[in-house]
Amino acid sequence: MRASYRLLALSLLATATACDSTRETTYSQPQSTTINPAPATAPERPSFRRELTSGPYNYLITTTGPVGQRQLSVRAAQDGRELTTAQDTLLGEVQDAQLAKLTTGPGDELLVFTEGVGSGSYGDVRGYWFGGQDWERMAPLPKLAGAAAQGYQGQDKFRVVGRELVRSFPIYLPADANCCPSGGTRTIRYVLPERSLAFQQKSMVTEARPAQ
Repeated sequence: MRASYRLLALSLLATATACDSTRETTYSQPQSTTINPAPATAPERPSFRRELTSGPYNYLITTTGPVGQRQLSVRAAQDGRELTTAQDTLLGEVQDAQLAKLTTGPGDELLVFTEGVGSGSYGDVRGYWFGGQDWERMAPLPKLAGAAAQGYQGQDKFRVVGRELVRSFPIYLPADANCCPSGGTRTIRYVLPERSLAFQQKSMVTEARPAQ
């Protein structure tokens, strides 16, 4: 009886060994992961760019960023080497930039003419003075008040005449539509006193619109 059990156990062991020998062993190869580098981002193209030169100094004025959040950069360099850069945020757009000589003192005055967004297109001036080391910001133009503000709804135009900053804009009468001011033109002249960074109003002239 014991011999029979022994034979049966040997038979089962032999069968299990045969089954193990016929099993297939599968080896999984590690999968390689390819990481694609992020595409290079091209430099943002300036919405405004102007280069100006005065003596040994070169000035670069640029704006970047979305409308309403423009970043204004005013860079001064000499022989290709950056000396200083002033940065400001604009709500509108730069229309022009110009070097001026508004005083008899040393240094350069750089004026950046801006225009707000919207139907009014209210104008403004950002002024900078450079004396060879760093920028100094000029004070904002005096706010229009009294007779100078009557009928004003933007559409400013600026220019430099001699040592004066000249501002002109159309005058709106109470019944005028936005498209059609009929009150003539107002011209205001500003001067920059010696050793000062704040403009002062010098004169104001209102010219009636010519009869049609």
